[in-house]
Amino acid sequence: MVFEETGEPTLKSEAEISLEQWLEHDRWHDKSCSHAGYLIHKRLGNMALVAHVRGFLESNSPARFPILRTRVVYSGIHAGDWIAAQDAPQLLDEVRKVQGGTKDPLVTQFMNDLIELADASIATGNPIVF
Repeated sequence: MVFEETGEPTLKSEAEISLEQWLEHDRWHDKSCSHAGYLIHKRLGNMALVAHVRGFLESNSPARFPILRTRVVYSGIHAGDWIAAQDAPQLLDEVRKVQGGTKDPLVTQFMNDLIELADASIATGNPIVF
């Protein structure tokens, strides 16, 4: 077993890894800690909400929010994307700027959820995974 760049444990071998080995790894991962391998889990929203937040950012100084625009709301679909813990403080700074500049409840809730994720990433040194 090795840890990927995202911090997740995975199997690595010169030989082929069998389905049974993967299943055993997945069972172990699910029971490896009380939170099933994830410190915090948030559903940020659907494609429409992401588009709404992206539109808000684009109409409010888009250059001020590079991580939010290019790594969080660039698409309503994420599969394996992640933000390294070292980038979480910058994300947190961007999120707080957005939060201070809106009264939109949808944008505010989205940012509140990102604050929880960024805080957990900073506290543990683990990435935020989408």
